[in-house]
Amino acid sequence: MVELAGEILQSREALGSLARITPQNLQKEFRGLGVAKACRIAAAIELGRRVGSAEVAGEVMDDPSKVELAIGAELRKKDREEVWALLLNTKLRLIRKVQISRGSVNETAVQPQDLLRQALGSETVYALVAVHNHPSGDPAPSPADLEFTRRLRDGAKAVGVVLQDHVIIGVAREGRAGYYSFREAGYL
Repeated sequence: MVELAGEILQSREALGSLARITPQNLQKEFRGLGVAKACRIAAAIELGRRVGSAEVAGEVMDDPSKVELAIGAELRKKDREEVWALLLNTKLRLIRKVQISRGSVNETAVQPQDLLRQALGSETVYALVAVHNHPSGDPAPSPADLEFTRRLRDGAKAVGVVLQDHVIIGVAREGRAGYYSFREAGYL
C-alpha cells in the first residue's frame, strides 16, 4: 500500500491535483487496482481535505494562505469555475462559506452585488473574502478578474463592508504559490 501511495504521488505534478482524483481514475491509471481499494484511497484523500477544512472554521482570515487552507482543496477539485464568499466577523474570523456562482471551465457570471448581498444579509458579517478557482490551475488573474475586483472593492466601500481580499485558487507549481491574492498584489 505504501508503494502504491508513492506511485500515486509521483503521478501528480502537484499535491493539489489529488483533489480531483476519483476511484475510476485510479483504476484506469493503476492497472490491477480493485474497486474497493480505489474507493478507500479516494475516501482517504477526501477525509484529509475535510479535516483540513474543518480545522480552519473560526480561524482568522487575515492572510491568503489561510484562505487557501480554508477552501483551496475544495475548489481545486472542481472542473468548473466557482465563486465563493467567505463571510467574516469583526475579528476577521470565518463565520461561513457561501457558494455564489458556478460557471464553465473558464468563466462564471457573477456581479459584485451577488457577494455583497450575502454580507449585508447578516448582522454579524463585517468583512468578506471573495474566492474563485481557475480550473486550468493557473491562478494568474484575467482582465475580467481585475475589473470584477475593482468593482467589488468600490461596492464594498460604498455599503460599509470590508473587502479583506479576493483570492484566486489554482495549483502550486515550483516557484509559484497555489493562489493569487489581490491584497498581496497591492490591488486592495
